[in-house]
Order: sequence, then structure tokens, then C-alpha cells
Amino acid sequence: MIKVSNYKEVYMKDLTVEKIKDLRYQEIMDLYKSLPSADFEEMDGEYDSAMLGFISEKSEKISLWWLYNTEKGYWLGKAFTPSNKEEKKGEGYNRWKIEGNEEHHMRFFTDITESLIDGTPTFRLKYATFKNDGGIVDMTDEVRKIRKGLYLCAGMAGVEKLPPDFFCLFGPVNDYQHHTEWKYGDEVKKYTKKRGTFKNYPYPEDLQQ
Repeated sequence: MIKVSNYKEVYMKDLTVEKIKDLRYQEIMDLYKSLPSADFEEMDGEYDSAMLGFISEKSEKISLWWLYNTEKGYWLGKAFTPSNKEEKKGEGYNRWKIEGNEEHHMRFFTDITESLIDGTPTFRLKYATFKNDGGIVDMTDEVRKIRKGLYLCAGMAGVEKLPPDFFCLFGPVNDYQHHTEWKYGDEVKKYTKKRGTFKNYPYPEDLQQ
């Protein structure tokens, strides 16, 4: 049992994505800070995702636009491979649905490092290693373990990064695709061939400033 706030207690074995969605933002933050880092070697394979909590209505609309309503595709989740277990360094990719097919792009580097949120060890996803839209804004995600197969994650982008959006990953639902074909190029030697635009952006007035 874990106390999420002064007035609410949650039994970890009973915690589900739906129950986390019912929590207020600060309760999700408190829960996140109470959790241990996801184990480096355990994060191996493809995972499904669900968005959970946002600091504001504007943040929610922008994040949902970015994930589900641009030319980059409809976000399905992430995938990880602990490629260098001795040094605890790996990589991964994001899973997207584009024109009815699952595609992979927006790669990232993984390691165990100090959390941007509370300074404790955490499983980190760092996008700046690769030349994609996530790397351009220095996107960073962190993954903490609720229990094996269910993980609470924080997503941060931009110069200030905080406060984060929260999401869950659950799985693995499939093996890591080591020989995947990157939808927009290798994202290493050059930027992706297709960059995101601001089509359907929920706050077009912001773009004129």
C-alpha cells in the first residue's frame, strides 16, 4: 500500500491505468516520486501506451495534438532494447500508426541517470542523440515501475521541460524489432526526411507571436 496524498491511499497490486487516470495531477506526481526506477534490463520489447495527466488544459491539448493529430502518425507506444547491459546503455523507438500500418520513428537513447523531477535514479529516454523532432526540442522521458508490466512515465520537452506530462506503458506486447525500417530515414546521419508541421495546431494564435 502506498499513500499518494494525505487523504488517499492506493494499493499497488490493484493499481490500473484507469485508476491512475482518476487521480489529480499532483497525486500522479506524488505517486511517481514514490516509485523506483524501471529496471534497465527489464525494459525490453514493444509496449503499448496511455496518456494520464497534464498540468493544464492547454498542455493537454498541445500534447494530444503532437501525439495523435499530426503527419507523424497516431502514437501507439514505445520499444526498448538494453543493447549494452554492462554499461546500462540502450536505445529504442516510438511506435506509430500511419495509414493503417505500424511504423517506427523518433528513436532515443536509454540509460539510468538522475531524474529531472526529484534527483533520484531513473530510467531515462534521451532523444537528442538522434536527429528527429524529439531531439530538436531535447525531449526527455523517464520511466518508473509500478510493477512488472506496468510503468508510470513522465514526458518532458522544450527548454524548461517541467512540469511533465504523465503516461503509462504496459507490456511488453511484442519483441523489439532489431531490423526495423525507419519510416523517415535512419535519424542518425541526417534529420528525418519528413518533419512535423503545425497543421491542426490547437492554438494557432501562439504561432503568430
